[in-house]
Formats: sequence, C-alpha cells, structure tokens
Amino acid sequence: MMKRFFTFGLLVIILIGTLFALWYHSVHSKVFVTKPAVSIKPPDTIPQHLADKTPFDVLLLGYGGAAHDGPYLTDTMMDVHIDPKTQKIFLLSIPRDLWVTIPTQGNTGSQWKINAAYSFGLDDVDYPNKQAQFKGSDGGGRLAEYMTSQVSGFSIDNFVGMDFSGFVKTIDTLGGVDINVETAFDDFGYPDEAKATDNCGHSDNDIKTFTATASAEPDIWAYFSCRYQKVHFDAGMTYMDGARALIYVRSRHSAQDGTDFGRAQRQRNLLIAVEHKIFSIGFIAQAIPFMNSLKDDVRTDLDTSDIQVLLQNASVLSKYKIISLALTDKNYLTDTFSSNGQAILIPKDGQDTYTNIHLWINDVLAGIPEPASAIVLVENGTKVSGLAQTVANRLAREQIQTVPVQNKDKIVSPITTVVSYTNNLNPSDIAILKKELNVSTISYETATSSAYNVRVIVGDDYNKIQTATSSSVVY
Repeated sequence: MMKRFFTFGLLVIILIGTLFALWYHSVHSKVFVTKPAVSIKPPDTIPQHLADKTPFDVLLLGYGGAAHDGPYLTDTMMDVHIDPKTQKIFLLSIPRDLWVTIPTQGNTGSQWKINAAYSFGLDDVDYPNKQAQFKGSDGGGRLAEYMTSQVSGFSIDNFVGMDFSGFVKTIDTLGGVDINVETAFDDFGYPDEAKATDNCGHSDNDIKTFTATASAEPDIWAYFSCRYQKVHFDAGMTYMDGARALIYVRSRHSAQDGTDFGRAQRQRNLLIAVEHKIFSIGFIAQAIPFMNSLKDDVRTDLDTSDIQVLLQNASVLSKYKIISLALTDKNYLTDTFSSNGQAILIPKDGQDTYTNIHLWINDVLAGIPEPASAIVLVENGTKVSGLAQTVANRLAREQIQTVPVQNKDKIVSPITTVVSYTNNLNPSDIAILKKELNVSTISYETATSSAYNVRVIVGDDYNKIQTATSSSVVY
C-alpha cells in the first residue's frame, strides 16, 4: 500500500498560492470544495479567531492521489492547533493505523483505520450508509475532521489536503531543502514506481496462486523483489529535492528507523527545513505559476476570507513557537490486531477511549510538563534464578521500556516494591506497572540522572503469586 505524507510547513505555501489562485477561475473551482448551505460547523471564522485571540484548528491531510493504490487514504494526518493568545502552534500527528469507529446512519458505526475517513467521505459506493452531514464535495474533509476531533478533543473547522505530486512540486519550487537526517538508515523495501506492476519473472497463474495465500509483507517483497529498491540516507544535514524528500518521509521498512513513529520524526525534521526555506526566499513572486501547476494536487474547505487573513498574518504566524506532539505506543497507544488480522493501534485505555489523551493534550497546552514514559530497572530480590528477566519480558510485552536486569544484594526482599524517580510518570505506565507487578502503590524518591526512572525489586510475594497461578493451570 502506498504511504502518504503532509506537513504544516507546506500550509503557508498553499495559503499563499490559493489566494493567487482566485485569479484563475478554473483553478479556483478545483481547489475549493463546496460547503452545504446549512453548515454543521461553529460560526466562528479564522478572521474572528485571530481578532479575538481564540484558538482554531486546521487538519492537514496527505494522500497518494489518483495514480496510486488507495488514492485518498490519508496515511498522514496532522491536527494543527493555532493559539493566537499564547502565540504557539501545536502539531498533533495522528497515526494512520489508529483503529476507530467511523459513524454511519442511525448513530451506529463500524471499525476502520482512521486513514480511511477521508476516502469514505468521498466515496458513496464503498461507504453507502454514511450520515448525511458527511456527504457532498467536502464530505471527505468533514469526516476526517470529525474523526480527528474525537481523538484530539479539539473542534476542527477546516482541512487542507495535498497529494504526492503536489508535495514534490512544492519542494522543487522552493529549490529543495536542507534536512537534518538524525539517523542513518537503509530501506530495502521501498517501492519502485516504474516497476509497480512488474511480474518479476512469474507467470500470471503463479501470481494468482501466490496472491491467494500470501499476506505477510516480507513474503510479498521477496516474491516481487523487482518492484522494490534499496534507498539509503546518511546522518547529518542533507540537501534534498522533491523526489528525494518524498522518499525520506515515506520510507518505513528500515531496520534503523522504520517505524511509523520514526517516520513522524522525519516529517518534523522536514517541517523545520521547509519553514526555514519559505521565509528565507522571496516566494511571493513564484506563487502564481506555482499554484497554476498545483491546481490538481490540493483541496481545501477554507474560505477565501480565511486565506486572505492568514496570508496577511503569515509573517506573524511564522514567529509562533511550534510544539510537536505525537501519539505513539510509547505513551497512550498500544499495538494489537483487529478481528480480521490487521495490525492496528488503539488507546491503552481501550477502544475509542480518549479521555487520558485529551487530558494530556490539555496539560501540554497549559504548559504542564509532559508525563515521562517509564524506563525500568528490574532487580531480582529473590533466590529464584531468572525471575527478574521474566518480569522484564512481561513489561516489554506491554510496551514498557526496560534496561538490563540485575540481581539485588544478597538480602531477600519479601515484598515487591516499585520506586519512581520522577513525580510525573505516565499514568498509563503506572497502571501497567501496578497490574503486572500486583502492587497497590508506587513510591517516589528523588535521584540524580540515570539510565532509568523506575526501579522494581521483585520480592518473594511475586514469586508465590506466579507459582500459585502456574499450579492452577490444567494441562
């Protein structure tokens, strides 16, 4: 499946270009989607928000476009929360694999990955029962806005979307960008667009037999190896044109930096590079020809008055402090599988349960330090060999990071104890530690910096519980 990308830095370019696009009626009709006569959205406009210094949100969407599989699956979604009062911009990345309930008629719903919302809103054939408020030319944007607002807790009034082609054109129009590549990586499974349908020497019958049973990506890569290419990036400041930058932000199969969360960090690195380039060159003079070339690659439900005001305030907005937030399996999400075998993410608190995520985001907005993820040292306080490693393995399965286990001094500990060296430990991690270690309290102590922020001493009580549980199992 092709993977998509978009980032906030490009929003300024789109806003500038879209304003000039009003000079071209044919372009205007392609870029601006039509809103229904009766809006379900709040009456506040972006000019009102800026004048009243109240926050507002714009959802940024990235998708492959008509030339790609799943052309409108928005595999990158970013909620941009702009607060004129504090002069801060918060960028919340929403993982494409987040498993959500997408509403249908009668207030019922069905489970899908959140990256399908925009596509469903556009497609009456594949999603025939969607609610009326998510139909129409802006139905995709509205549905994506609605689903993202459930996760973030923000009221999202507008969206801007761009496809691969628009992304490449944008970077090239800027004359390329210099990106700080933090981690060197090799990706041996990057799609070769020129060979996307190549049979790789297999007959049609062989391919039909293979595809009927194959499911794992590594098996597909091996069978269709000619469809993929190796890409490599060295660490350090690197110049990239549009095509190279697209590879950098799309790559997701490297052993060194191949997770979607690593990809999100690369997107933020590109964001910094794009923002710097926009305001270091005279871009206005290039806006008209640029927008004319971009007309098929961007969609938005922003009003022309919104764009006019944003353009007038572009130099002010460029000075706002940018704060990046990411939902990951290291804070509020957990990896699991759907009933039909898809690899998905759900909140650690349960399917469609976003209360702690909203609390976390509100704390960040209020300037309260972000909770620290647990990094745990497990010590064996018993005479049972290997018990500390058993505990560490259990914690690792729950996405809790651990450091190499140790044996406690020869004194045997009768009770399992957990000590935190930070008073701002992630609540989800606290819940996991209590559950897995069968403890009711976690004590707090001050400590100098170290490789861990939680110390667990496994006591005899833990061993007795494990023994009792094992002996009750009938084989």
